[in-house]
Amino acid sequence: MRKVVTGEQVARIYNPDPFARPVFRAPVYQTPAGLILAAWLARLIARLLRLVFRHPVAAMALAVLGFMWVSLGWIGPAALAAWAVLVLVIWRCYWPPSFARWVATPARGTWRAMVYRRRWAAVMTIADLAPWYQARIILPVLVKVTASTRGRSARPTPPRTARPSAPRCSSP
Repeated sequence: MRKVVTGEQVARIYNPDPFARPVFRAPVYQTPAGLILAAWLARLIARLLRLVFRHPVAAMALAVLGFMWVSLGWIGPAALAAWAVLVLVIWRCYWPPSFARWVATPARGTWRAMVYRRRWAAVMTIADLAPWYQARIILPVLVKVTASTRGRSARPTPPRTARPSAPRCSSP
């Protein structure tokens, strides 16, 4: 059983002079290493569960990749990646408008947002669009990156009765 140390007892430790200022020190307890490791493990499990519940699609994708790796070795994730690329190529060849709407345009927008957001501060400063206020640079907030189709030419669609015998991969 631990000895209970009150504030008066701590104040009198190493202090033979009754008029000296008291030195208050908190008692130090030695925590067992097993208890610390158990707390760390519980915290890790709680954070992993929170991550899985917050991002279920990414967690499921990682679980499938891990299962494929364990069951089939390196060929499992490689075959899964090849299958995904094949599905995207077939989708792109047979249904270009749908592919452009659901895959190409969002991927292009995400790429542009990452590129522009990274260079935003430097470009605004060089173009002198970032004013100085109280010795700090104030940058406008980059809210959204959009791309318009004004620079692209519109292609006529083929008539519905004329269907080509083999699908062609063409840009939308």
